[in-house]
Amino acid sequence: MSLRWGFLGASRIGNVLAPAMKAAGQRLVGVAARDPERAAAYAGKHGFVRAHDTYEALLNDPEIDAIYNALPNDLHFPWSVKALQAGKHVLCEKPFMLNADEVLRVMEVQRQAGRVIMEAFVYRHHPQFGRALAAIARGELGELRTATAYYRFRMTNPGDYRWNPARGGGALYDVGCYCVSALRLLLGREPRRVSASLHDVGGIDATLVGWLDFGGGFTAHFDCSVEASGGQHLSLVGSGATLSLDVPYGSHQRTTTLQIGEQTEVYDPTDPYEAMVAHFAAAALEGAELRWGLPDALAQARVLDALFGSARTGRVLEVPQPEPRT
Repeated sequence: MSLRWGFLGASRIGNVLAPAMKAAGQRLVGVAARDPERAAAYAGKHGFVRAHDTYEALLNDPEIDAIYNALPNDLHFPWSVKALQAGKHVLCEKPFMLNADEVLRVMEVQRQAGRVIMEAFVYRHHPQFGRALAAIARGELGELRTATAYYRFRMTNPGDYRWNPARGGGALYDVGCYCVSALRLLLGREPRRVSASLHDVGGIDATLVGWLDFGGGFTAHFDCSVEASGGQHLSLVGSGATLSLDVPYGSHQRTTTLQIGEQTEVYDPTDPYEAMVAHFAAAALEGAELRWGLPDALAQARVLDALFGSARTGRVLEVPQPEPRT
């Protein structure tokens, strides 16, 4: 069985996800954009059954089971909530929401709706992260000591909404969230304290540098930027070996390299989007458990909230910890 999908927004990333959905056996039914002509062209390009003139019409389409929300960051919350309330499953682009309070409100709506909703962090579905997690679990790195990560690029379009603070712009929401998420994933626990500083350009964090204290003497550092070159990288240092990923996040259809001590592993181009969609569809159609569900999205949002708070106040801030599972 397959899900029947509707896309909120004719986004650039959707140009990658639409073919991946087809490869995963999904059906592309509808798309809606602010510009109906753009939606129609997008539908024709990717083989959607129809284009809708409004977002509301898309959500009211009875032939759509699931929504992909790739709208600007400030629209993730309202339209994901509306999609859940319309009885749709939701795959929402990162950052999932703009703060932990929004995530908590989504969690309540999801409980009432009984639908699946997931943050679309595609990097987690690349096989290099499965290998990295296995290496850590087997003790190939020894005792973990520290980690560093960065994700930087130059955003040259002055009209890009990511320059707008009211729309959830800035480096941490756009690319730094990958660094934070990957460090949390590899460590398997949450940072207890954080600090951050930023370079403000027009009200956004054009560059942000962060420090994460995971407890037990383990700290990590990361930086992110929309105004600097440098690409992306992640290194995890242990007492016995260092693990390095040369393309940890933007790994779609690229050759990537995982280094563990003296051992180098090269991964041929693959499509983690297809794997992500298949994982989501299994949860929506078969009741399979999401590996990273709403509790993870909440923990991630709490770390981002604390980083922004630290950058504003100049103080080291505590991160609220997840409640123990009962």
